[in-house]
Amino acid sequence: MPPHFAFLPAPDESIQIGVMRLVVEVPGSRSLKDRRHGVRSVKDRLAARFGAAVAEVGHLDHHERCVLAVTIVGNEAGLVRSRLDQMRAEVERHADVRLADCQVVVSAWP
Repeated sequence: MPPHFAFLPAPDESIQIGVMRLVVEVPGSRSLKDRRHGVRSVKDRLAARFGAAVAEVGHLDHHERCVLAVTIVGNEAGLVRSRLDQMRAEVERHADVRLADCQVVVSAWP
């Protein structure tokens, strides 16, 4: 039986979780392989520059559209929101894709 651990937060502990849902389009893509190439560069850039976790979560079989979930964790809601805004701007500047929709949620844990 695994040991039971009580949740004992540090006096100054604050956990803020930021999640962003992005709908991106890859104009001119004729196949899933074409789409994956454009989407992969976005995912790799967000992970490398911002330390974000990025996953494809929707429109998995669509040739020109993809839904991405992006998440980061920090200790201040304002900083988490700012990083998500920077990531959105990065996607908007990306030459291979077009941002069709974006939704952001920042929440304290637990």
